[in-house]
Amino acid sequence: MLPKSFMLVVSLLLWLHEARASLAKPGCQETCGNVTVPYPYGIGIGCYMHKSFEVSCNKSSPDVAHLWFVNHNKFPILEISMDSVRVTGNSRFNCNNSGNISTHVVQLDLHFSYSHKKNVYIAAGCNISAHFLSIGYGYFKEVGCVSNCITATATRSFTCNGSNGCCQSNIPIETSLFQAVILNHASEAPCNNVLVAEKEYVIVPNLYKLEDEYTYRFPVILNWVISLTSCHQARLRGDDVCGQNSRCVDSTHSLGHNCRCMKGYTGNPYLPTGCQGIIATVIGIIAIGAIGHWTYKELRRRKENKIKQEFFKRNGGYLLTQHISANKSHAIKLKIYSAKVIEKATIGFSQSRLLGKGGQGTVYKGFLTDGTIVAIKRSNIVDEDQVERFVNEVFILAQINHRNIVRLLGCCLEYEVPLLVYEYLSNGTLSQHLHDGAEVSKFSWKDRMRVARDVAGALFYLHSYASPAIFHRDVKPHNILLDQNYKAVVSDFGLSRSIPLSRTHLTTKIEGTFGYLDPEYFRSGQLTEKSDVYAFGVVLTELLTRRKVVSSINCGEGLVSRFQFLVKHNRVFEILDKQVLDEALMDDILLVTKLAKTCMKKNVKERPTMREVVIDLDKLKVVQLELPRKE
Repeated sequence: MLPKSFMLVVSLLLWLHEARASLAKPGCQETCGNVTVPYPYGIGIGCYMHKSFEVSCNKSSPDVAHLWFVNHNKFPILEISMDSVRVTGNSRFNCNNSGNISTHVVQLDLHFSYSHKKNVYIAAGCNISAHFLSIGYGYFKEVGCVSNCITATATRSFTCNGSNGCCQSNIPIETSLFQAVILNHASEAPCNNVLVAEKEYVIVPNLYKLEDEYTYRFPVILNWVISLTSCHQARLRGDDVCGQNSRCVDSTHSLGHNCRCMKGYTGNPYLPTGCQGIIATVIGIIAIGAIGHWTYKELRRRKENKIKQEFFKRNGGYLLTQHISANKSHAIKLKIYSAKVIEKATIGFSQSRLLGKGGQGTVYKGFLTDGTIVAIKRSNIVDEDQVERFVNEVFILAQINHRNIVRLLGCCLEYEVPLLVYEYLSNGTLSQHLHDGAEVSKFSWKDRMRVARDVAGALFYLHSYASPAIFHRDVKPHNILLDQNYKAVVSDFGLSRSIPLSRTHLTTKIEGTFGYLDPEYFRSGQLTEKSDVYAFGVVLTELLTRRKVVSSINCGEGLVSRFQFLVKHNRVFEILDKQVLDEALMDDILLVTKLAKTCMKKNVKERPTMREVVIDLDKLKVVQLELPRKE
């Protein structure tokens, strides 16, 4: 038994040594020349966390690693640590005497800032004064200095004292952007320049011997943060990227946070298992080996099961089971996915797989081993309300089988936050096609009415055929997904509610999205099927006008009130989208305009049902081309 345990210890030690030796993302290039490139930095697609940390490596000899910033500035990298990067800056001396004032502006990527503790401002020139404006996150400060050429110019590691051809000032704050203004006090001043350079490393050329512009290179220390949010905000949004055995640490010098390995661990805190504690691991493995390999496996199995049970309970697993048991009449079939499957499908929730973020959670694109493409919704940090919403969405969607309602494939409860696995639709959201996407001009009248008919059919099914009936409560373009043929699917049922057949409304806490919220529901707290009808009317208005519900147009006036005013005064054509006017038949325009107006009536009783909405939409010439349909 002991020899086997000893061999196990040796093997694991070798594995741990290899794991600790690599700071880059697995499968990615770790070095460029003499520079080690640790994750979240990376060389090549998929090897960095996001674009701000992409490193380009020159394959010619010698290799040089570059960090690219805004305005296509590139900085050769000298060294990367877990909170700063040492780069080679460059700046050009101005040898043009045509004016006595020159201005310089330098801006960094938002994740980076000039270290005010390790850098200084330098102004080089004869008979000049320099004025620096340091701009950080929400504040700024000003400093300045004066430079003359009284003594000989030094060459290396000296302090610019104002008389030797340069002067220097401490940087007052952590700075992401600085502006410098140089004033020439004598026409004979040959050249001048301003820059940020590492302290105690100043090389200034002999300004009187320069005959043309001169590019000056020098080291600079840049601090960086992994995110611009605080640790608290990252946890609330579910954006904490710190790996195991690491912790989130708020930046002490600027906005944002970084990750650090916990005490007793070393390595890369941004990799899932990057922080390793070799001594503790060795002791544990030897102890386990001494009492037997079987005992080790049994303890590990029990621990993993306990963690899974805790997550299962916290994520509403027992509550979901109760829902299913209490509704045995419904054939609820869900697949329970393991954390291992989800991790592989999303490449560890890589930013490259991110589809979007909302108030309820974050959605990732996933590739399962059988080739199925799915959308994986990861809820935000769990609290009691969100567990109830999660279980509510699972339970409602598990009962529904409709071509225009998103299909729930399963869920995963083995993470700190619960996950839902849906069918994947490849053409984004209705909001993107109306307002944000590059393909807006290709979203035709026919496509828009196909979407309207699909959504109306889905809501009609929820109100009239689902048993019990379901009120969606958050109908809006962001929650309408499209496939490549513009088939529309209604999604996001986190706020939805089931209602017994014997009741016409529910009294609930008011929730929804501003602009789509039924005024009557907002006033009374009584949720009815007509609340969904109102929201659908707002969506119809967006389809007609291609305008956002709330925007800066018309001095901030809402789309609904503007639309209703123009309809009332027979001026609705002033607000209709040009593409609609070009493509749609007049009869169709008038029918949809009237339908939108009726759906948004303040009096709930004057609004149509979704069945009546479907009947009206089926009268459209552009829709009749695709009839007959079955819900």
